[in-house]
Amino acid sequence: MNRPKTVLDAVRLQNPESVALVSNQETLTYGQLALYSDAVARFLVTQGVGPGDLVPIEAARSTNFVIGLLGILKSGAAYIPIDHAYPDARKTYIMEQSRSPWLLTSTRDAKQSTSAQVVDIDTLRRETSTPFAPAGDVSPTAPMYVIFTSGTTGVPKGVVVEHHSVLAFVDWHNRHFQVDDQCRSTSMAALGFDVAHWEIWSALCSGSRLYLLDDMVRRDAAELVRFYAREGITHAFVPTVMAADVIKHSTHPSSLKYLFTGGEKLNPVDTDHVRFSLIDYYGPTEATIWATFHPVPSASLGQEPSIGTPVDGARIWILDKTMREAPPGMTGEIYIAGSCLARGYLHNERLTAEKFLPHPFEPGQRIYRTGDLGRWLPDGSVQFLGRADEQVKIRGHLVEPSEVELVLARQPGIRQLSVTATAPAEGSPRELIAFLIPEDASISPRDLVARIRETARALLPDYMAPGHYAVRETFPLNANGKTDKAALLASFVHAAGPARSFDEVEDTVERSVLEAFQAALQHSDFQRSDSFFEIGGHSMLAAEVIAALSDVHALPLRITDIYNHPTAEQLAAEIRLRQQASDEVSDHTPSDVLWNDVVLPDDIAFSAPFDVDRLQDPNHVLLTGATGFVGIHLLAELLATTRATVHCIVRARSTTEAMRRIQEKIDEYKVPIAAADIDRIKAYPGDIASSRFGLALDDYDALCRDVEVIHHSASAVNFIKPYSAMKRDNVDGLIGIIRFAATGRTKALMLLSTISIYSWGYWITGRDAVSEEDDIDQNLEAICSDIGYVKSKWVMEKIADLAQARGLPLATFRLGYATYHSKTGLSANYQWWGRLVKTCLSLGQVPDLHELREGLSSVDYMTKAIAHIARNPAALTQKFNLIHSGENNVSLKQFFTLLERYFDFRFAVVPFRQWRSLWMDDPKTPLYPVLNLFRDRMYKDNCIIEMYQQTYLWQHDKTSAFLEGSGIQAPTFDEDELRRYLEHSIGIGLIGQSEDGRRAPITA
Repeated sequence: MNRPKTVLDAVRLQNPESVALVSNQETLTYGQLALYSDAVARFLVTQGVGPGDLVPIEAARSTNFVIGLLGILKSGAAYIPIDHAYPDARKTYIMEQSRSPWLLTSTRDAKQSTSAQVVDIDTLRRETSTPFAPAGDVSPTAPMYVIFTSGTTGVPKGVVVEHHSVLAFVDWHNRHFQVDDQCRSTSMAALGFDVAHWEIWSALCSGSRLYLLDDMVRRDAAELVRFYAREGITHAFVPTVMAADVIKHSTHPSSLKYLFTGGEKLNPVDTDHVRFSLIDYYGPTEATIWATFHPVPSASLGQEPSIGTPVDGARIWILDKTMREAPPGMTGEIYIAGSCLARGYLHNERLTAEKFLPHPFEPGQRIYRTGDLGRWLPDGSVQFLGRADEQVKIRGHLVEPSEVELVLARQPGIRQLSVTATAPAEGSPRELIAFLIPEDASISPRDLVARIRETARALLPDYMAPGHYAVRETFPLNANGKTDKAALLASFVHAAGPARSFDEVEDTVERSVLEAFQAALQHSDFQRSDSFFEIGGHSMLAAEVIAALSDVHALPLRITDIYNHPTAEQLAAEIRLRQQASDEVSDHTPSDVLWNDVVLPDDIAFSAPFDVDRLQDPNHVLLTGATGFVGIHLLAELLATTRATVHCIVRARSTTEAMRRIQEKIDEYKVPIAAADIDRIKAYPGDIASSRFGLALDDYDALCRDVEVIHHSASAVNFIKPYSAMKRDNVDGLIGIIRFAATGRTKALMLLSTISIYSWGYWITGRDAVSEEDDIDQNLEAICSDIGYVKSKWVMEKIADLAQARGLPLATFRLGYATYHSKTGLSANYQWWGRLVKTCLSLGQVPDLHELREGLSSVDYMTKAIAHIARNPAALTQKFNLIHSGENNVSLKQFFTLLERYFDFRFAVVPFRQWRSLWMDDPKTPLYPVLNLFRDRMYKDNCIIEMYQQTYLWQHDKTSAFLEGSGIQAPTFDEDELRRYLEHSIGIGLIGQSEDGRRAPITA
């Protein structure tokens, strides 16, 4: 027997006596289906329809619809399904694109809204007096159908799919999942969706029985399960949004062997109680229905979500922005190649060329750009991470809502989850919103949200944690049965309605706090006892709350107040105390509090000697903080200057995610790491402040045994949080590092500290300069009034010195401000200095602050210096100030003078407090989130910025001596460096030249 070349050939092979279609109205055999479809084909051919033509067919779920499809194919033409439920405008557009004078209809109430001639299939099927003899076979490369999908511009686009692609997939699916003439399946998917046509042709090509479900059954999961049992269904498809419900209601054994789903990202689902297999399919219409498949493991196994592996005829590639293959575990865009690819887009050669590209690795072949993000998992399957065009900027960070869904959906109690971003008014920050459908409708929405919020805080960076949660009974669906995220978001905005009133709160102070919380969060779903940071608050919003309350109560409140008193009732109580107090309130921390934390547990002892040769040629290095701006560049230097394997502990849920976070930072900052060196990076999901870093015991023991040198770059850097909020990450984290250094072999510690360790002690000591050997205790009075970050660094250095006295091989590096990378101009988007530059540029004014020095430097200078000095055994026991002198030790006003010298900027120098008044009441100002640095009183009515005027000159003789002959040069802040910084970090384009030769700036 010859193998069929098209689905038409395969259908013709079926037994004419077998039942083909079952609906509520009738049952048809394969013989009847052939007879009736012949009548349709005869009519079309007599009207001149043939190969190369397109015939639209208005679709309802009926036997006539299938008869019409088969009749069109027999005529040699291709069909275009138009779902009867489509809006009239969409129907009209598709008809116009088809350029057909005919419209077949399988409905009895088709609207005559088209200029085409409408032909009723029910009428045609009665004309069965003469057999139909087709002129010839249909070519396998001929178009079989055109499916119109929704384009990103809102205009539907027609995807032209050929016979061979459909037959190949249907043949593979039927063989792989044992679909034969004894099977029974259902027609479930929306008829304008290509999945519906897989359901039809899978059944008809195998000789099995297809049940056409009515809407009453299709929309009710419980009724659907009863239908499966009653009719002996063996294979069925349901949209993703129904999969969990169908599984939930499948409590009794049935004939069902496979339940297929697809079309959206599948949340984890518990399948332990069912006997059938759940198969999740993924694929765009452009790849002929499905491109990958995944036998879904039960959620109880805790496996990573996946869309599986390619089906026959499809090949998956995950490529970066330069069309190179993304390393395993790294995020890239999903591309599809193979014989599965559609011909292209109907009447749209430009779009076809944009999406169906020449294959970068296989000359003469094509590859389709899906626009979806994904990554390879260790088992060789693909993980779907959402749409590239759904990425949003949250507080300067690029976030994929689908990644947030991956984390939250694995928590118990959630039946369905969708995360999207709000679309705020101009100037307002975007926030994520998570829509939840609980598994148990009786559960308190408040309790569910509280638990999911806690999970989000524990597993996600704060900018990825949703700021809003909304519990729903159902999700709105679009015409193809997928979650309609636009409608979900609209429902949230509508449901938000008028702001909740707190008028019933009798205490006026507490009411003011509740209202300030509400105004900043833009919702009122919280109680007086809820922490601001657990209901969507973050540092930027905290500044807004404190500014509002300071005005309302005429009090100099501080941003740290909301961290120390995060609930409405606590903050209100603190405000009442302030109103009654006569003394000035500050962030001063008594010195005995800091001294009490300078403790090294007695059980930490260094009994084994350290081999100093390991500094010059280490085999294994531990690097903490590898995803920070300094840390990722230090990683590059360690790889470039040693042969060591570099082990990195990263806050993440899995090894794959930990490595992915490192790769993201490599890409974000364009860090030059050779591809061959990537293999020397070993990432571990963990937390240095947790016991054994939160690692598995075997991993921790192996690191204790192998690591020779530690570079401790990890540090919570925050200019707002109080010392109490910094202690765990910074102080407790260091103690964990020192314990690790003493366990097993003795390891050397390269501790990264800060030049701010000297604080503004010159006000106390009266000295102009400090050396690297100077005792930092002389500045303690100043440190006690400095920000929490500086206090934590002082405690860290003191603890490290205690460990050194017990035998820890230690070198301490006090870093200046990593302003940018001198070659790329890139900087960390969270830096306050960049916010200062943007603010001064927008105002055209700079504050008259005298000799205010932040220790501006470049990240590449500092990391090169650390990597070089750390290899020198003489560095042990030493302190190094990674800072500059002379013209390279740039003050604030000198920095802006350089911008005036090199570029066409002019800044007015105005008194500090006058300059501050220009922006301190405007939350849209770049500096507003760190308002505390410029407003909160630190010492004698001065804020911290004022206190750092006329600061120490930091000597660095030892650093200079160790770098002599290395070729490592301090940044020069010349025109080229600053231009790169302005263009790539600040967002200023510098084009053209003025008459005096200076470059003219434009805002990017």
